[in-house]
Amino acid sequence: IEARGFIFGPPIALAIGAKFVPLRKPKKLPGKVISQEYILEYGRDCLEMHVGAVEAGERAIVVDDLIATGGTLCAAMDLLERVGAEVVECACVIELPELKGRERLNGKPLYVLVEYLEV
Repeated sequence: IEARGFIFGPPIALAIGAKFVPLRKPKKLPGKVISQEYILEYGRDCLEMHVGAVEAGERAIVVDDLIATGGTLCAAMDLLERVGAEVVECACVIELPELKGRERLNGKPLYVLVEYLEV
């Protein structure tokens, strides 16, 4: 997911022999796109993906830098599932567990490297 997720997504895709599909903010991808709007704690946003980048039946891992309330990850999963992909897992570098974003992932596994806990 845009943009820091791009630092982690390509090496993961390369390591597992998968393709990398960028999900970006509006009007940043050339060509035909599909979009998914979502609500954030501070307003609305949108993610876009190239039409045909993912086909029905393909399996996907959603990679981002941070999960807070889970809105962005949910929008990414919704976008992928709309085209028939199966989201099998999410992976983030940092989780802010107090914001309970993990609870919004409909039971999808979430792998995180660091949990940031307020002290």
